[in-house]
Amino acid sequence: MTDSRLQRAYDSARRWLREELPKAEEHAAESLLHALGGVREYLVAAEELTRDEAQKVVDTLRWDLREAAHHWHDLRLEYVDWARFDVEQIEAAIFDKLLAAADPTWVELARFQKGRAQLDDQPGHGE
Repeated sequence: MTDSRLQRAYDSARRWLREELPKAEEHAAESLLHALGGVREYLVAAEELTRDEAQKVVDTLRWDLREAAHHWHDLRLEYVDWARFDVEQIEAAIFDKLLAAADPTWVELARFQKGRAQLDDQPGHGE
């Protein structure tokens, strides 16, 4: 297998997984609710708790799981922000190196074209 073939397979698998994840998350939530119902029945049978007492334990467990999920979500967002910042720093460093190695005429031409494009994008200009 060639690397490009593996890359295409990886990209295809990633697209498929992106489409399937919401379904998997839905099934996971249903499975968790079912498991929590099983926990209640287990507590009633094994611990000799009343259904109300067992339900209180399950409600507390559900609340703890929800809090953990929120914590993990917030932590993931922090990592995404950190990674984005890191990537921006790397991109800026690479861009600076490329500019340093580039022909100054091409760099000035690119700046001129970028400035011209920004002027064209302004409301009321170029109409």
